[in-house]
Amino acid sequence: MNKQKWSVTMAVVLCSGGIFAFSGLLVPSLANSAVIAKYSTATQVNAKASPAEDAIPVLKVEAAVPVSTVNDDLLLEQMTEEEIQQIYDYMELPGDPHSSGRNMTEAETNRWLVLEDQYVYDGVRPQKPLPLQAGQGEVYFDIKNNTYHQPEHTWTDEEMLQMIDWYYRLNLVASKRNITAPPVAVPDKFSQAEVQARAAESVRKLFDADVSKLQTNVMLIQPDYNFGRPSYWTVHSAPYKSRTLRGQGQEYWQYDVRIDPDTGVVVDTTAFNSVIKRTPIDAAAAAAVKKDDSWIKEATRIVKDKQGEKRKIVKAYLTDTEKNNKRGMVAVDVLLEDGSKYNAELRYPGKQLRCLIYEPADKAK
Repeated sequence: MNKQKWSVTMAVVLCSGGIFAFSGLLVPSLANSAVIAKYSTATQVNAKASPAEDAIPVLKVEAAVPVSTVNDDLLLEQMTEEEIQQIYDYMELPGDPHSSGRNMTEAETNRWLVLEDQYVYDGVRPQKPLPLQAGQGEVYFDIKNNTYHQPEHTWTDEEMLQMIDWYYRLNLVASKRNITAPPVAVPDKFSQAEVQARAAESVRKLFDADVSKLQTNVMLIQPDYNFGRPSYWTVHSAPYKSRTLRGQGQEYWQYDVRIDPDTGVVVDTTAFNSVIKRTPIDAAAAAAVKKDDSWIKEATRIVKDKQGEKRKIVKAYLTDTEKNNKRGMVAVDVLLEDGSKYNAELRYPGKQLRCLIYEPADKAK
């Protein structure tokens, strides 16, 4: 498979899984990350729901865990050898996909999200497959020229389902192809269950949230030496059918936790809310924040009382103010006596914690 095309596909998969939610690509969510994970250098497990052990509320938890209808073997049985080979041939083409036509509106994107959940969990399918050449509809993929053609009219449900179905089949076929990734030395000191438990505990401590009934994906991301990215565990928890909740404009929380695979230390715990709007910090507000030490006090309180840090705090200060003002965030670096530090990112103006990032002494310098 074309290496560049594969790297882009993996980036899309991570976005669709919710870790980097809803990028500006052709469609809001393109693939079943569990399918691709079986084929990539990452490993993944879907956590089963378990009874809550305390009274901490969880937003938008389904009463029953929905079961996916995206069955690998069933989808493959519906494809001819010619169709499968066509996808294999496409994978060898150079370059990344292009698109032409009108971009989706917000309303169309929301409809797509609901339809994708219906495709996955309710077995809703298009009446016909996505055309792979011109002349069979306004929505089609010109597979030879690597170009997606989008309609000038409002997308119909059938057109959306055709595109959703195509992406699931595309990634399913990719997952079945025999590609051997080069061996990479990754620490294997902690099991997925241990990683998941540490992530859940971090979310509980920092956000008073119980993730036991949320859909949890655990992935070990391999290092990328070309970009200087180390290996790390990522644990993402969100309500089942969260695409439907987002498409309907309902509020819910999801959580992303990163863990060092060598030490087992949680290095990033982030909470996302589906409806919270950010408030950019203008010049006058920025000047006020700079003079207001309550932001630094709240960050240090979180580190000591929520995180449970026992080491001495030697300094705390605002950081990256110009960038964060545009984002509507106030970030505070909390430096410890051994040189390690935390970065607490607080939402403006309410001081709610968005994320807590930890850097050990050898990386914080």
